[in-house]
Amino acid sequence: MQVGSRRGFLVAAAAITTAATVGGCRSRDDGRGDPLDVSASANLPVAPESLASDGTTIVLGDPGAPLAVRLYEDMSCPACAEFETEGTAPYLKRAARNGALQLQFTLGSFLGPGSELAANALRAALDQQKFADYHDLLYREQSRVRKSGGFTRDRLLGLAIMIPGLRGPEFDEAVLETKHRDFVEAADEALRASPVLGTPAMAIDGALVPSDRSELYTDRSSLYRHLRRKARAVA
Repeated sequence: MQVGSRRGFLVAAAAITTAATVGGCRSRDDGRGDPLDVSASANLPVAPESLASDGTTIVLGDPGAPLAVRLYEDMSCPACAEFETEGTAPYLKRAARNGALQLQFTLGSFLGPGSELAANALRAALDQQKFADYHDLLYREQSRVRKSGGFTRDRLLGLAIMIPGLRGPEFDEAVLETKHRDFVEAADEALRASPVLGTPAMAIDGALVPSDRSELYTDRSSLYRHLRRKARAVA
């Protein structure tokens, strides 16, 4: 498994993403009726969080939504962190919160023990309905954590303090005892068994985004148009 195969275009397109993507978009509350057209400033409800029946997929948003976007990630992957903080991942999370799609996560841990511990902690956060907040936080802090040796149980617990309502006996025990080891191993195997060659990777309604569509990882407007076409096809 090779990591970061898309890192180059994420770095190169960061300025484009910032300057040209989210500014002209509107939420479904503006009367246009398109839940995919959601702005960064929209006031949105918290998305439901659930574990899919396969036992390996964490779902953000309505699991019955007809449009599904799957993200393949490793929590220690620098390119994943770029995608989550500078790319189109924040838009996808807003779209899930706006009821436009279900956002599915397959968390690999091929980069080592730190990834395994982070995936376990995220599964524990799901039990507290804090997966999305904790997931965002871990990626924002990933660079700093990598410089100090990567994710450890103590660092994961220390970061969890920043998420109101996450820390508690159940969560702490799950992190310290690696309670969700079976989930971590099964999710990693699911990623390895997929056609994914590097992370981050995205599949839309089961079709893996090809490497020549890098703009879907970096440009909000391009991804919006692509998802709108897909939504019309399944309507």
